[in-house]
Amino acid sequence: MSAARWPWALRRLGLVVATAIAFPASAAGVVDPDLPAYTMHMSATGTLTGVGDPAMKPLLDQWFGAFHARQPGIARGAPWSFTSDATAIGSLMFETADFAVLGRPFQPAETAPYAHQFAGDMMKTPLLVHVAGDAARPVYVAVNKRPGSPLPRRLSEFLDFALSRDGQAIVAQRTAWSPLAAADAREERRKIDGFVAQMDLDLRPYVAVAGVGGAIRSVGSDGMKTLMDRWMRDFEKLQPGVRKGERWEHLGTLNGFHALIGGLTDLAPMGRDLWPEERAVYEATQQHPVLEIRVACGGFDTPQRTTAQAIFVADGNPLDHITVQQLAGIFAEPATITRWGQLGLSGEWADRPIAIHMPPRVAPNAMWMQAEVLHGAPWRQGATEAPIAETAHALAADPQGIGFGGLEEGGPGLRALPVAASADSLYIDLNAVSASNGKYPLTRYMYIRVNRRPGEPLPPAVRQFLRYVLSRDGQEPILYSGYFPLGARVVREELAKLE
Repeated sequence: MSAARWPWALRRLGLVVATAIAFPASAAGVVDPDLPAYTMHMSATGTLTGVGDPAMKPLLDQWFGAFHARQPGIARGAPWSFTSDATAIGSLMFETADFAVLGRPFQPAETAPYAHQFAGDMMKTPLLVHVAGDAARPVYVAVNKRPGSPLPRRLSEFLDFALSRDGQAIVAQRTAWSPLAAADAREERRKIDGFVAQMDLDLRPYVAVAGVGGAIRSVGSDGMKTLMDRWMRDFEKLQPGVRKGERWEHLGTLNGFHALIGGLTDLAPMGRDLWPEERAVYEATQQHPVLEIRVACGGFDTPQRTTAQAIFVADGNPLDHITVQQLAGIFAEPATITRWGQLGLSGEWADRPIAIHMPPRVAPNAMWMQAEVLHGAPWRQGATEAPIAETAHALAADPQGIGFGGLEEGGPGLRALPVAASADSLYIDLNAVSASNGKYPLTRYMYIRVNRRPGEPLPPAVRQFLRYVLSRDGQEPILYSGYFPLGARVVREELAKLE
């Protein structure tokens, strides 16, 4: 080899070594004894669908056969078509398959339309799970996983099986790929973990009604786009006389608001409450209140989406908890609570002033706090407003400060306070469980708004679609959307509005 080619060769050798370190695996045909056996976390039902690389079809067929023996409630659905890895992005982007299997990472050009398709879901690329093989010949399973959301149970159980000793023993039988080491499988399993909210057992299934037909138009939230698409796709199977109208577009909440005012849509899915100014405009133009149907709880710890609001103080602040009424006294003008002693702190803290650090008052979460906690009152004068990151840093550096935001907007040095709806209520920590069941007092909701004059019935297709969304069938997909399903009590309240 000439001297001129040595640097290139060394660089190539370094790349091979680095790649081998990134993908350590068990020896070919040998199953790591530290791999755990597959244990069914929960009995799952439904169909499992897949597309992708034809070289991997025999492995997937064998995996599914062994998996089905352990999870007989899951059937192989259509598509189960392994003809080309070029089908992966399209099938995931339009959600026609649960997973895609391929032997390489995605290219940026492939994922560019994917990021656009799921902009409201904050998904820039599919999640790649390394399920077999090494750096030279890997096997990836690609899935759609919204940030902060679990995978559907049938899919997470299947991947858990593939990454188990049972699944890797099947890999070891095939000479094409080596099984994973236990440490690598454990790391991949972490990718598919996620909190699964509990569906309220009192939610009723949807019962189809005869004679319902017509088109339904929908304009609104990009964060609800895939939910609306899924709801309509499933609803059409139950009510085949119903179809999408000439407008079915979900680019933003404000789009839905203006389409509703202009009579251009039947449904306006919106990811937040109406602001007072918007409500005033609607009622002035329509001469009646808007019909608002809560269809989902906001999420938890999910960036840039509708989430429950945390109340933050610095780690050095001794306050243990707070009520919604006290928050109004702190944040509203005129302020009735300005010293920490008014919240029960004593000693050197009793006379210390309370400083407010908050996101810009025009931010959606600040507008929600003003409407729901301050009941429309103006913000207290002297509050420091700044972008999310700056607000978090300022709060962490100011023991006398208090602020709010989604839990994902916190950071080192901050602590979220338990909040009570009233002085005689329980103080509730903000966590996945309290956000998902709606017990945390600063929980937010997702809405579908409809322009209906009081006393007039809804069009039958619209009414039945909303009844479907509020059924057990309609609430189940919300588990995997970044939001949470409603409880039966809230559903009953919303169903009563449709009568």
